[in-house]
Amino acid sequence: MNTGRRRLLTAVCTVAGAALFVYVVRRAGAAEIIDGIRRVGWGLVVLLLLAGFRFILRSQSWRLCMPDASRLPLGRAFQAFLAGDSVGNVTPLGLVASEPTKVFLSRHHLATRDAVASLAAENVIYAASVATMVSVGLLVVLLTVPLPSTWRWSLAAALAAIAVAVVAGQRLLRGTWDESRGSRPRWREQVAAVRQAVAAFSQGQSGRFQRAYALDLVYHATAVLEVFLTLRWVLGDPASPLSGEGGAGRITLSQAIAFEALNRVVIVAFKFVPFRVGIDEALTGAAAPLLALDPAAGITLAVVRKVRNLFWTGVGLAIIAAHPAQSASPAEPPSGSGPARQP
Repeated sequence: MNTGRRRLLTAVCTVAGAALFVYVVRRAGAAEIIDGIRRVGWGLVVLLLLAGFRFILRSQSWRLCMPDASRLPLGRAFQAFLAGDSVGNVTPLGLVASEPTKVFLSRHHLATRDAVASLAAENVIYAASVATMVSVGLLVVLLTVPLPSTWRWSLAAALAAIAVAVVAGQRLLRGTWDESRGSRPRWREQVAAVRQAVAAFSQGQSGRFQRAYALDLVYHATAVLEVFLTLRWVLGDPASPLSGEGGAGRITLSQAIAFEALNRVVIVAFKFVPFRVGIDEALTGAAAPLLALDPAAGITLAVVRKVRNLFWTGVGLAIIAAHPAQSASPAEPPSGSGPARQP
């Protein structure tokens, strides 16, 4: 896709998302949403710190996937990771834009080939953690929310689809191409490159794989805590009309898990929409009644999350602006370097 088409896609997605945002806010009640945001108050600082901690967790997970010769400090990894995430947020390109940014900003400490390989391995591990988070969310909803049979069968089918996707992904990563069929298609070449990166990382390093996966699970757990606190503050007024059947102050862990699982799905499915403007608000607001909350409470949660994203995206873009554009390439790691080290 050329630059002109990318800009057009970005503009169309942004305008459509903004229109959807205005629609769902007006339908739910702008006054109630503004009132809920006001109740969060200084709690927003806590939410921003939790979001920053989550970036640190992903950065450390990335470092665990790096080879022994790398010397990328956690602070530098955090800056590169945050900047890459910011670029992915403001463009419709997602990983196509975010991962090269991380490679570029880590080039002083990490050879390009090692940066690409470690990011590929970390993304595979993170994808596994996302599948776990969404599966847990679906199970929680099935076990705690009274739903029509059609919905229950749909959620069960989604769980089965995740299981099938995980098995298919493992099969692709193991390699299934028969060389007698000729050269691989381009997309299989890309899968093969990821497979080689993951294999190079995981060889004799299953413990590091498990630790990186555990860090990503903590990342999701921290996100659940963020949702839980946000909704508690949003519904902090006993007279709040946003609490629905649940009532103010009765936010449960299962509700927070369900909302965060939905958030993971939205991020994956609508990464091409900058900041997922309108999409997050519409889907979170639609899910709220199923979890015994007023739609305005779900929309308020999404708006607060948007404020948090805007803040950290601004920090990430500032890091890019302050980074020197010209520099010598990093030295290649010594030949025969060992497996990933313990940072």
